[in-house]
Amino acid sequence: MIKNTKFSILCLVLIIIGAYSIASAEIVDRIVAVVNNDIITLRQLDKATKPYKLNIEASQNSSEQKKQLIETLEKDVLGQLIDRSLTSQEAVKYNIEVTKKEVDGAINYFMKTNKMDQEGFERSLTAEGISYKDYRAKMRGEILQSMLINRAVRSQVIITDTDIKNYYDAHKEEFSGMKKYHLRNILMENKADLRAVEKKLGKNFSFAQLAKKYSIATNASDGGDLGAFELNSFSENIKNSLQSLGKGDHTPILEAGQGYQILFVENLLMEGNKTLKQASDQIENILYKEKAEKRFSEWMDSLKKHAHIVILL
Repeated sequence: MIKNTKFSILCLVLIIIGAYSIASAEIVDRIVAVVNNDIITLRQLDKATKPYKLNIEASQNSSEQKKQLIETLEKDVLGQLIDRSLTSQEAVKYNIEVTKKEVDGAINYFMKTNKMDQEGFERSLTAEGISYKDYRAKMRGEILQSMLINRAVRSQVIITDTDIKNYYDAHKEEFSGMKKYHLRNILMENKADLRAVEKKLGKNFSFAQLAKKYSIATNASDGGDLGAFELNSFSENIKNSLQSLGKGDHTPILEAGQGYQILFVENLLMEGNKTLKQASDQIENILYKEKAEKRFSEWMDSLKKHAHIVILL
């Protein structure tokens, strides 16, 4: 039965191609793929590849390289058109429809996110060689695929608390935040005088008190408060002096533009740090996207396996 069906489809393709050839020698359109009961034409493929072909033609590659790039492009885009045809057929099975309102909403969201008005948006499409009508069709296809993922895949994707914890433990550096050094300094013109002040640290004098009394910097009245900085904000000399220090430690005497200084670590801050509980929703979204894309890819492979696809490119 399957062999007969494939044979019938192939005969249909040959008949259509023959009809094109007989009708007129000037007609350049032809069928490049059959997907079950749908066909994909050369005109459709050319329209989908046109913006990318223009970029390839404008590149500095050799003629042979351009030819190879275009051949690869056409095969890749044809594969995407086949996928789109299959998903459209499945959408009919699931009675899924994408409304004009949904496409409008997606485009308006894109324009708002990228701070574009309608005129600017259409200008950007023109620059890329894409018509507004074609962009809407592309957006409709993306929305349709998203709906199919929800219908065909979502129920099969389960994220457990253990999955979330394992991801958190394996990517702790992503949630640990950025270390910042809250610093104070004492700046003096004479190194010997600064050394004498340094000896008073920890002897009933806080760093802030000594800064107010001895520092010549403009921040002396604030106890030498400099604020919080990432380590990479500093020169190699200061960076090397700070990186091994903890809260309450200070650097040795360092050369400064106006004399000499000591830097004191008032506090170590972790900005953006997230606990497992705080990161849970973010991780769940990451894992869902990974698993859903994998499951959707498997589902698409299954559709292709059971579909009747003839490529004539």
